[in-house]
Amino acid sequence: MGLIRAVFDASFRQGSARLKPVGPRWPLLLFHVDTGGCGGCGMELEALAAGGYDMQGAGFGFASTPQGADVLLITGALTYAMAPVLEAAWKAMPTPKGVICVGNCAIDGGLFPENYTIMGGLNRKVHINLRIKGCPPTPQEVLDGLCSLFGQRAPAAAYAGASSSSTSS
Repeated sequence: MGLIRAVFDASFRQGSARLKPVGPRWPLLLFHVDTGGCGGCGMELEALAAGGYDMQGAGFGFASTPQGADVLLITGALTYAMAPVLEAAWKAMPTPKGVICVGNCAIDGGLFPENYTIMGGLNRKVHINLRIKGCPPTPQEVLDGLCSLFGQRAPAAAYAGASSSSTSS
């Protein structure tokens, strides 16, 4: 696996310089919770993690459990069914911790108005450390937003196909 990674790095990431570690932990680990919505933001996050974006080099990674995460990354409008799940993930995270909302739905409800199943966005419910607007934001916009937490610029996408959104047509 190491050889494959080395070939990939040499082939696609020649021009991108790795950023220096940021924050107390490096990489800063994100735990993603999709609280409802269309799933577009979640697909863009998958493209960010698997695509030609140097997320690891920029100092970010995804945690598989909230116990290992530094930041709770939320997508989708908050539903009543997901509120206890979101709260449990928050309580399981070690301190210090933060909240990042990706996409309009997570921020203010987006296309999903408050009703008997949807609580809406988190804008007026919790303190949000970073808001990344879009419907959905592209992987590069998400990475730019994450890097803005530390006053750094995100590395450019490793290949030309990575600059467009994976959900646009």
